[in-house]
Amino acid sequence: MLIGEDVSERLDVVPVKFRVIVTRRPKYAFKNADGVIQAPAPAHIIEGGIPTEALLAQIAVAKYADGLPL
Repeated sequence: MLIGEDVSERLDVVPVKFRVIVTRRPKYAFKNADGVIQAPAPAHIIEGGIPTEALLAQIAVAKYADGLPL
């Protein structure tokens, strides 16, 4: 017979893990019309750059809050 339970919590840290996010934008051509149609590319903070917003935030915190070198 269970009469209750004690619960405790611990705080842990997960090291930074990098991943590549691939965005596919298919191109379509029409038989009866000239030209190609394609969805626009998603906006980036750094035009033409590959870092995500989360990576830029991590770099800023590491440099300015944690005092780590680039």
